[in-house]
Amino acid sequence: MDYMRPTTSKVRLAITSMLSRELIEKSKILDIFAGIGSVSEEFDKFSPKKIVMIEKNIKNIKVLEKKFKNKHEIIKGNVYSLIPKLNEKFNIIFADPPYEHREFPKITDSISESKIIAEDGLFIYEHYKDYKLPNQYADFKKVRDKKYGDSRLSIYKLEGEADG
Repeated sequence: MDYMRPTTSKVRLAITSMLSRELIEKSKILDIFAGIGSVSEEFDKFSPKKIVMIEKNIKNIKVLEKKFKNKHEIIKGNVYSLIPKLNEKFNIIFADPPYEHREFPKITDSISESKIIAEDGLFIYEHYKDYKLPNQYADFKKVRDKKYGDSRLSIYKLEGEADG
């Protein structure tokens, strides 16, 4: 059974306040493990160029379709099989997998190998507060790490060119 833990309003506001309005407005955003889209909804307030959400739970997909009514792209399926099929680069990638899965290395490798993050792109990973992540992982350098209750946001920036 998939337990859904929506991102709290405090964390959603923290994400958008850490980023500038200008950055969000000019960005293509990928929301993986999108759930019911609470983080995408927060990003949407800033009118980004595009939001793509990946979610596998059919009940959540129905909520996303109702919320975003053809405004943004919703893809149903497994994150790991879909990421390599994405044919564009994103400026911001947000991931909020189930806390118990500790998916950071697998997700980061998939993003890196698929070359879907733009040069100087940001990878925001929401996880359990006690799950410690490295300061550097592959070409990603941690630029921010902040705890909010039981959650922690770790923000990584892609260093160098995504193609190289």
